[in-house]
Amino acid sequence: MTVESNLIPSLTEGLFLFDAECRLIRLNPSGERLLGRSERSVMGQSAEEIFERNPELSRLIKTAISDGRSVAQSDFELSNINGERFFVSLSVSILHEPDGTARGAVVLARDETLLREIDRSFRRADHLTTLGALNLGMAHEIKNPLGGIKGATQLLRLELGDDHPLSENCDIILREVDRIDQLLESLLSAAPREHVALEDLNIHEILDEVIELLGHWKFGEGIIFARDYDPSLPTIRGDRSGLIQVFLNLMKNGAEAMEGEGRITIRTLVPVTAPANPLGGHKRGVLEVDIEDEGPGFGQRMEDLTAPFFTTKPKGVGLGLAISEQIIQNHGGSLTLENRPETGARCRVILPLNTHEEKAR
Repeated sequence: MTVESNLIPSLTEGLFLFDAECRLIRLNPSGERLLGRSERSVMGQSAEEIFERNPELSRLIKTAISDGRSVAQSDFELSNINGERFFVSLSVSILHEPDGTARGAVVLARDETLLREIDRSFRRADHLTTLGALNLGMAHEIKNPLGGIKGATQLLRLELGDDHPLSENCDIILREVDRIDQLLESLLSAAPREHVALEDLNIHEILDEVIELLGHWKFGEGIIFARDYDPSLPTIRGDRSGLIQVFLNLMKNGAEAMEGEGRITIRTLVPVTAPANPLGGHKRGVLEVDIEDEGPGFGQRMEDLTAPFFTTKPKGVGLGLAISEQIIQNHGGSLTLENRPETGARCRVILPLNTHEEKAR
């Protein structure tokens, strides 16, 4: 047994060996995992055929062979035939003939998906810590004077009477004070808490209530809400107002992304493979709620979307998704954002199931 026969299968990097015609002549097990295909099934195929979903990679390999120069590229997104996505660091090294001409290329792909996710988790934890400190500070600094403004305005409104021309201005002040108060309550509901006041909830009733609320909003008239519920789901333990706020925000974002016209699909299910519970493990199982829209998707900066004050909306303040994520984490769940393969965006909420046997309708 040669050193080569031991070395190549043992590499943790995916190894792709191409000849001068840019056709595959060797693939190791790590490369098979990245491609989602066996070496036998792709042997002799061109780089364009193998990396059909990644034409920029096949162009990179062909250019390296034609120019006779090795190249490297980090943070490359690789999509395989099964729809799996990997973030890899690539190096394309040229194999030379004795006369200096290129006889082929060795492509090494290091899978850095896990490292990227760990880095993203650390940054999101920092974001949530910042948001929690901001919540408490804003509550103490604004709540008290806001109550004074509201009380004084209410007294002034009573003194002026309904017929006074300045009464309308008082109404505007009161309305805006209430709006600020609601924002503060939203921030407080997102503060990290070890013990959240929970009750038995039917997730479908929560979702139906949110859909009914959105149906009365101006932008909701052209939105079709498609329910795809799993009737076998048991109840969950949750904070009703907090979960309504989460799903209201997620569906509202989808409606705004479609500019008030299109379909939002709300799907509930028990996932086959459940992610780990950040608060100690989902020993009793989880349920999944997917909110899918037909808009333009999240773009390329999804990791920034849950950061406080980051927004893609011209008039947004960038707190909705950050608050929603913290509320879900307070329930022991998780919020994942992703672009759909065809078009649109998907928000995936994971929540722990209740131990009771009551089913959602």
